[in-house]
Amino acid sequence: MDDGPILRTPRLTLRRWLADDADGLAVIDADPEVTRYLNPPMPPAARFSERCIEHWEQHGFGFFAVESREEPGPGRFIGFVGIGHPAYLPELADRPELGWRLAQDWWGRGLATEAAVAVREDAFGRLGLAELISIIHPDNAASRRVATKVGMTIEGTAHHPGLDRDVDVWQLTAPAAA
Repeated sequence: MDDGPILRTPRLTLRRWLADDADGLAVIDADPEVTRYLNPPMPPAARFSERCIEHWEQHGFGFFAVESREEPGPGRFIGFVGIGHPAYLPELADRPELGWRLAQDWWGRGLATEAAVAVREDAFGRLGLAELISIIHPDNAASRRVATKVGMTIEGTAHHPGLDRDVDVWQLTAPAAA
């Protein structure tokens, strides 16, 4: 298995998802505030982890495990940011979705934005993707701010059967080559 790219920002290391990351994700997902706007029921972290690994193997990209480079705890798993195909919404499943989830202890520091910008640059540079979307619950103000800071705008809505409501579809087109 290829270890995949490693992205580094001033405060974070983003590396390819590993099976062992499921344990850290299970702790994060046990926080109801973290999962408040996500697809119920949440899949077990081990199943999510398997899907992440399968996505990397099938597409050559996927969700990165995010580790802090700062004290306390450099190297500590704090969540994920990356690109997947949103199979849970079939009408959007062929479009690459930029998604993120961090442990609540790490919110409010701009880390999700920092990681999402690094993934956006990798997606448009190394991967050559033409666009990215994000699917965001309209009441999730924090994720809406991240999407805005990454440069996305609302393209429209899609009905999310798991939430039984419409969600916002944010979109960003790759910059034209110079």
